[in-house]
Amino acid sequence: MIRSLSTSAIALVLGAAPALADVTPSQVWDNLRQSYEDMGYQVQVGDQQEAGETLTLSDITLRSQGDEAADSQLTIPRLVMQQSGADVRSVIEGQMTLEIRDTNPEGQPAGFALTLDASGNETLSSGTPEAMDHRYAVPELKVQGRALDERNDSPVTMTFTDVEGQQSIRRAEDGGSQQSYDATAAEMVMALSGSGPSEVEGAEDATDTFTANVTISDLAITGTGTLPGGVDFGADPAAALAAGFRGEGNLQTGPLNLTFQSSTTDSDGQAQDANGTVSANTGRLAVSMTGDGLTYEGRATDMQTQVTSTEMPFPLAYATAENAFRLTVPTVARPDEQPFALSYVLDGLTLDDAVWQSFDPQNTLPRDPASLTIDIEGQTVVTQSFLDPAFGETGDEPQIPFLPRSLNIRDISLAAIGASADLSGQLTFGDDPTQPVGSIEGTFTGINGLMDNLVAMGLVPQEQLMGARMMLAMFARPVEGNPEQLQTQLEFREGGSIFANGQQVR
Repeated sequence: MIRSLSTSAIALVLGAAPALADVTPSQVWDNLRQSYEDMGYQVQVGDQQEAGETLTLSDITLRSQGDEAADSQLTIPRLVMQQSGADVRSVIEGQMTLEIRDTNPEGQPAGFALTLDASGNETLSSGTPEAMDHRYAVPELKVQGRALDERNDSPVTMTFTDVEGQQSIRRAEDGGSQQSYDATAAEMVMALSGSGPSEVEGAEDATDTFTANVTISDLAITGTGTLPGGVDFGADPAAALAAGFRGEGNLQTGPLNLTFQSSTTDSDGQAQDANGTVSANTGRLAVSMTGDGLTYEGRATDMQTQVTSTEMPFPLAYATAENAFRLTVPTVARPDEQPFALSYVLDGLTLDDAVWQSFDPQNTLPRDPASLTIDIEGQTVVTQSFLDPAFGETGDEPQIPFLPRSLNIRDISLAAIGASADLSGQLTFGDDPTQPVGSIEGTFTGINGLMDNLVAMGLVPQEQLMGARMMLAMFARPVEGNPEQLQTQLEFREGGSIFANGQQVR
């Protein structure tokens, strides 16, 4: 897999990191070059000129060679480093280029090419070669490019305004390093589009199109990283993690607004058009990786979505107060058990009246905001490292590289259209993960009323209601004193048998 140079491009644009001082410009460059070589990049310089307290480098290329056809290269036309009192001032001059090439699953060439213009960029670096700090500013960073696709055209532009930040790097005696960084941008504006021959059989002569515009305000990025000496994360990620590699990054945003339009042609030659909008008040994405595991999480608040299509009889519109997830999985293969966890929250889901009217014109169902919560954790044995290029592949058939040992259902709950369900429980697994041992308990409210409403709406025939209630009675029993509330206990026993409220169902 290719190790994208996008991060390297932004790092250089936003601060020529780690170009730093109470050192000379040449020492700054030596440190910069060593840092990228430590990460596995090949660094070449077309020309290097030093005059007094100024070092000028021309035609700098950073290249990362991946597996097979994977390759990426960042080119910087000119980098000027100049002593400025106790600091070194670094400026990138000219238009940078970034090109990434790979192959798609069908073996066809893929990738993209970008140009980067960092108008007015400046970095002030201070410190020593072993302990460096940098402050950078870019009034405007403009990125333009397109996918390397002979069949389709897909231009994209991105503009970041008022970029500011700082970065600190500390080198260890073993050759490793620790770093921290933070950056902000007032706004990012992106426009992308795509056009190409239709993929629908019988409509190959038609052209499909897509356009989107995205605006995000108040971006903030923070992160830390630890790279042990003597290891190459790109060549052997598992070994680097075992040696103490750690990294984490966090992106937070303010208001987000997205609009899109698409036009396709079906096999009958009819145009199918769609357009929509998505907005959110705040957003967050975070990732961290250590030898103990990988954690990936995100959150968005006050999301609103609206989609209109010629294939739909009415606009699809809905909103959520909160949408959040968190996933933690082990990364390194070990014979002992390792923890995993998954959580998901969908809160305050509401549908537009047009959606409700399409299936409930008589207002039979309660229209209170819906919610869903999933919170589970457990232990597993990892038989193959997550970062192994052949992860999940053993021989000719894909294999599951995780062997579950326990599952703790802390909470699975759903509330919608007047009914609710809450589940919890614990299971353990032996060599056969299809035969767990343990129990799951559940509480259900409003189920009988929901079934009556579905019959009243004509969605469930009256004659089928008795069979549904009999099936429900097999798995759930009324709570004493509250007939509208049901409860169940599922027991999973040795040998694969299952009992519901003490009655064997398998």
